[in-house]
Amino acid sequence: MAKRSKGVVFLSIGFLLLLIAGGWYIFNTVEDENAGKQAAEILSKFETVQSIVPTDPDETENTEPVIKVDGDAFCGKVVIEKVDIGLPIYDEWNYDRLKSAPCRYTGHIATNDMIIAGHNYRSHFRNLKYVKVGDKVTFIDAYGIAHDYVVCETVILDGTAVSDMHAGGWDFTLFTCTKGGEQRVTVRCKRKAE
Repeated sequence: MAKRSKGVVFLSIGFLLLLIAGGWYIFNTVEDENAGKQAAEILSKFETVQSIVPTDPDETENTEPVIKVDGDAFCGKVVIEKVDIGLPIYDEWNYDRLKSAPCRYTGHIATNDMIIAGHNYRSHFRNLKYVKVGDKVTFIDAYGIAHDYVVCETVILDGTAVSDMHAGGWDFTLFTCTKGGEQRVTVRCKRKAE
């Protein structure tokens, strides 16, 4: 009888753990889908507003403009055609913003040191792991000016290696977490020679 009771307890615990895992999977899937929808909506609004922003930086006071979408500031959009990435970029990083679109982590286009962080959502930066050396990355600023880069290095950094993220003097960097969140898929780029 005691063996049977233990078996029922273990089966119940196993079933409960499966339910929790299934619930977690569903939650993550729904969050990913919502993030993709939000990013697409923001990008559409961004592109509409961008079409009326002056294209000559000398026509404005600000050398690195932002476009306001629903009260939030966006500095541009990143496009990596090879892996089907086309996303708006928040001008300032914070965790809540990452749930809807990637963010400028540090740096600027004008100073050739921009770093962009994004979640590992399928609809955001999950495909960064497929980017290869030699691939083209384009950042389109709020003026609509395309800044072309070439991927020079892809690395996996430890999640706590913040100083390594800034090391190397790269012109443009993109990163996202690995599935477990312990490491960062990092794509480092140099400005493409004109």
